[in-house]
This record gives sequence, C-alpha cells and structure tokens, in this order.
Amino acid sequence: MHDLDYQLRELQLIRCSLMPGEVFSFVPPSEDVIIWSSLLDALDNGVDDETGLPTADTPPCSARISIRAPGSPVWFEVRVPEGPILRCSDVCVRGENISRDQQEHWQSVISQSIAEVQDSDKIPSTIPLYRFPVYELLSLHLLPKLHEHNQTLALPTSTGPPSEIHSHQPKVFHALLTSHHLVSVTKRKLMKAWSSELHIAGFARIGYPGLIYAEGGRENVEEFVRNVKGMNWLALRVRFVEQVEPESGQAASARDGWVEVQKISEVLELMRKRGRESYITQHGIGSGSK
Repeated sequence: MHDLDYQLRELQLIRCSLMPGEVFSFVPPSEDVIIWSSLLDALDNGVDDETGLPTADTPPCSARISIRAPGSPVWFEVRVPEGPILRCSDVCVRGENISRDQQEHWQSVISQSIAEVQDSDKIPSTIPLYRFPVYELLSLHLLPKLHEHNQTLALPTSTGPPSEIHSHQPKVFHALLTSHHLVSVTKRKLMKAWSSELHIAGFARIGYPGLIYAEGGRENVEEFVRNVKGMNWLALRVRFVEQVEPESGQAASARDGWVEVQKISEVLELMRKRGRESYITQHGIGSGSK
C-alpha cells in the first residue's frame, strides 16, 4: 500500500470510529489542512485508489491531527506516520492550563500505550494484515483512558450532605449499532462475554442487517461500543450512545441479560417491553420488516 494511501486509510478509520462528541480535526499549517481535508473527503466519497484523488500536490508534511473528547481540558495531537511504525515523538498531549505534573502523567500514559500497541504488532498471524497504529492507540488506549479520567473528575465527593451524596445515582446509558451483517460465531461469542463482564443488558439481531443494542452504566456501555468497533465490521455505524431514563421495569429488563434474535419483529418486541420502540423506528428500522 502506497504511503499516501496508507495515511488516508488510517485517517478515514480514525474519523469513522469516533464516539459521539469526540472531535477530529487537522492541525495547521492551513495549506496542509486544505489539502489533507480534500484528499480525505474524496476517499469518503468513494474514491478507491489514488488515480481518482484530487490532483493537488502531495502535502509537504505528514498529516497532523488532534482528537478531543467532549468537555475535556486535555486532548491529543498525533503526526500520522507513513507506515506502521509509531514513535513516542509522533504523539503529544495538549491542554488548557494543565500542570507540569499532568503533562508528565499523560506523556507517560502515551509512552506506555505505544509500547502496548507495538507489542500487539508482534503477535504472529497467518493472515497478512495492514496495521493502523494511530487508530489502535487512540481508540483502544488513549481515548478510553481520557474518558475514564474525565469521569473520575466528575464524581461527587463525600463532603456534602448525605441527601446530596445519595442523589447521585448511577446513570443508565444505551447504545444502538448497525452493520451490513452479523453472522460470525466468534464475534457473537465475544459480545456475549463482554456483556457479562460489563453487566450489559441487550441483544443482537443476527443476519442482514445486523443490529446491536446495549444498556448499562455509562462507562460499561462506552467500553462495550469500543470493543465492538475494534472488530471492524463492514459498514458498522454507531447510531447513538446516550443517557436514557430507567423504565419502571428496569429489574425485569436487566434479567434478560444478553440475547440473540433472528427477526426484526423480535427486535421491536424487545424494545417495546422497554418502552423504547421509537429508538429503533426513528432510524428506519422496523417499517415493513419481518
């Protein structure tokens, strides 16, 4: 794979894998931003090889991107390498009024995460794979750690009145994902295992198209979604990851655990029991389906 094509494929993968609220942007100089943006937009519009890409000159330097999480004073900037070798010097942490200790902490996190990505590349495989180290670093390491850090900062302290402390009940989140298909037995077993580990209630619709619905604590749902995205299914889309009001039958719903269904009508029935059928139908799922 050519260097430019390699970089563009990785940039596309990163941008498409972001969770709601996460922001992808190119870092100036401005002339490079314009060129890289046009190249990536061309790829998103269905150009499959470099002959169909815009004829602008190749950017004079490698792509630099920033990735931000919602409400976080800390973000990451990455120089996307022209191949599968990622160095610590390619990644840096930025922030608004962050201390020197915080800077050193995050640089240590970056170094450790890059080492883990490099170790994963050493795992033998009988299938030749293109490695996308920046994608792995961001989606499997840095962004999850950043979200965890932000949630820790947002936790209520125990210094307030008891009534105030107990008013902070765990928030329920849910997520809907769709894919071209959901057939693989291996992937289905992984999802069932994750649902058990993360205390996720939900279901998977097997066949064409594939549907995945997950419900649980915010951190657990977000981790479940990241795990599913990490399997790189064809045409996988995260329709939403958002807070939802617990329904009156919450305990009964949780007892369902993780189930698999074959028909869209079964999907609608499961969502109807939760009082959330509209979350499916508003995405065009269910009308005229069986």
